[in-house]
Amino acid sequence: MPPLVAAAAALEEELHAYDELAREARRLEFDSEKSVTRGLRIVQESQERNEAIQEKLRALVTQIEQVRERQVESLTTLLETARTVQTRAQEHEALMARFAALGESAQRVNALAVELSSKRSAGASEAELLQGLGELQLHMATVVGEAEALAQRATEQEWPELARQADAVRQQVLAAKNRLALAHKAVSTRAPS
Repeated sequence: MPPLVAAAAALEEELHAYDELAREARRLEFDSEKSVTRGLRIVQESQERNEAIQEKLRALVTQIEQVRERQVESLTTLLETARTVQTRAQEHEALMARFAALGESAQRVNALAVELSSKRSAGASEAELLQGLGELQLHMATVVGEAEALAQRATEQEWPELARQADAVRQQVLAAKNRLALAHKAVSTRAPS
């Protein structure tokens, strides 16, 4: 039985015995020596019971205070958790906003690549292709830098999954950028000086 319940039960038991004495005292008629003796015994027993009730009340108050301290301790822990959750949610939200911006940057790179491919198919000059490749490489370098910064920030804030995702984007764009650098070199060698 939990201590608080045990203390309350012990107090209730003493109060019940005290109430019984009071009921018995109400029924007494004090019309004989025996009834006066009985009344005296009830008064003496009630004094003993009253002291026991006071002791049980103190024990119950002690248990209530311990419960209050437990509740305050739990509340403190839960408030700290709520603050941590709020902070972590804000961090996650900020990282996800940066991740969305990274996705938009990657889409711009993709759009530039599609545009450059269309120009090439339409017979654009080597000089135009070189200019487009240069722009595309700059945008890719920006995306690689954004992804690297995002991965580092996610690692610092202990979001390993986001750090891995950002690093994967960085690696993919870096690999494409390296292939693009080779293409740029090939076009440069073919371009007239």
